[in-house]
Amino acid sequence: MSDQNRHIFTFLLILNIHFSYLKGCDSLSPNNYGDCTNILGYVWTGQECSVVYGCNTNGDENSFFNTFEECDLTCNPTYPLGDVNQDNTINVVDIVSLVSIILNDGSFLEEADLNYDLTINVSDIVSLVNFILNTNESRDTWQIINEDIITPKCSFCHYEGSSYSETSNLVLDVSQAYNQLINRVPDNESAKNDGLLLLSNEGGLLGLLTSFFWEKINITNELHFYSDHPQYAQLMPLGGPYLNNGELKFIERWIWEGAPETGIVADPLILNDTSEYEAPEFVALDPPIYGVQYHIEPFDVYPNTERELLYYVPPVNGDYFINRVEMSMAPGSHHFIAYQFSDDYSFSDPELYELRDIHEPYIDQTISGNPNPDWIQNVMTLQQHIFVFGTQWPYWDYSLPDGVALKFDSNYGFDLNPHYFNYTNETIQGEVYFNIHAVLPSEVEHEAGILQLGDNDITLPPQQITTLTEVFSRNKILDGINIDPPSGSSNLNIFQLFSHAHQLMTRFDILILQPNGEEELIYTALDYEHPPILEFDPPLVLQNNQSLISRVTYNNTTDNYVNFGLFSTDEMKIIFGLVYFD
Repeated sequence: MSDQNRHIFTFLLILNIHFSYLKGCDSLSPNNYGDCTNILGYVWTGQECSVVYGCNTNGDENSFFNTFEECDLTCNPTYPLGDVNQDNTINVVDIVSLVSIILNDGSFLEEADLNYDLTINVSDIVSLVNFILNTNESRDTWQIINEDIITPKCSFCHYEGSSYSETSNLVLDVSQAYNQLINRVPDNESAKNDGLLLLSNEGGLLGLLTSFFWEKINITNELHFYSDHPQYAQLMPLGGPYLNNGELKFIERWIWEGAPETGIVADPLILNDTSEYEAPEFVALDPPIYGVQYHIEPFDVYPNTERELLYYVPPVNGDYFINRVEMSMAPGSHHFIAYQFSDDYSFSDPELYELRDIHEPYIDQTISGNPNPDWIQNVMTLQQHIFVFGTQWPYWDYSLPDGVALKFDSNYGFDLNPHYFNYTNETIQGEVYFNIHAVLPSEVEHEAGILQLGDNDITLPPQQITTLTEVFSRNKILDGINIDPPSGSSNLNIFQLFSHAHQLMTRFDILILQPNGEEELIYTALDYEHPPILEFDPPLVLQNNQSLISRVTYNNTTDNYVNFGLFSTDEMKIIFGLVYFD
């Protein structure tokens, strides 16, 4: 710490000035104002702004807003990193507020964690002091990316006339980079066939999923980049050094906001995170103090093959509440999923601790020209599951929201599903550790539920693109959750969401349908094998007057009609999620 910074810090410690945060809006339920269909305005629910239909305001008119924007800006403001007192200005007052948190409060505030270590301490004060003393950043977000990231890390290869630029048809010098990237079709045939652009300005999750540039620089997705897309060539910059975590977060935010050429859409303080991605090592997990550990012991994955297994483990005795899961997988993993059986599961329970293959060559698909019954049962079992937890990361440590836990009883075991790819010429070993951490019932404020919404009405004509839309009303949504809402509950909190379809699916959208007919896109998947598992923090709140929509596009390239079914040659359209009620 410089002498100047030390003097400022010492001065603030002596002052020990207290501050207060902005007063929040009153939290109201939008469902307490009668059954009339008149729009009365907007209220703050405690988590979001919601339109109110009803007969009268019941004396709450001072807490009503005329527009969504007015409500959202007042009650749900967003503040840049470093704006600790939330006045939309970063100055010495924020340093005072930060000192007060450390000395008097101790609570965590995202705006105060300037070095992204999930701890509020002196290091954050030093970062904030240095930022206030030294910052004169007024450049557009793209200008920062272009000048500070692309130019030093990309353009030294991709310059006019270089072999790299000629081979890739991509010039990334400072004057051409944006036009070279934005909405261009990549030369890479595999990426082109997958419908990617070099850099999409679509924005949101779809913008990230369709940007080849993001695929090529995102070193944090290294393992699945190479296993899922071997034709995408190498991650960039070639041979490293790769972009650090702050640079990746900064670019990700910019793409999410539509990749504009002008304007400030990402906080430069994000770049303070100079940590670098480190590939996780496979380690044997310590068993949880309170919970259960499952271990799938080493199994062979033959050269240049894939292997996908089912592995049934028994239930534990008594009821238990899961609030955290850990998964650790040996190298070569594609995914690991923990399923439970659906209520209409039609088979007897599988043998305990038995590896059940669902791909050749580990199990013969045919005997004398007829399907192998064991193989059929394994595949059909896979299609009669309910998703509980899963990840594509080789190591995953996931905690449910505070006070939320999934309840399980002794009637349910887990059917575990590891999936491995081996692109080498040598046999590799797959292995998985799976920990479920439990809490006492007294620690649970909200019981989580599993959401599963499907529609079996699927008819896909041959050699035709078909889009199917299904609207799930409030009642259908409640029927698709394995827990009942508490008495008087109105809001459904979705904290995890993803889709499931088979190989003809080209796009899977999930939308919220508003009472006025407007639709809000909240989820998109473009790859049936690797649908994004979207986590909402804070949870996405679905009001009782809102519905969900699944809109799925299929490209039936076969000469036959395709309908709903359990096999991969059939089709499905299912929404999965984890939820809880207020």
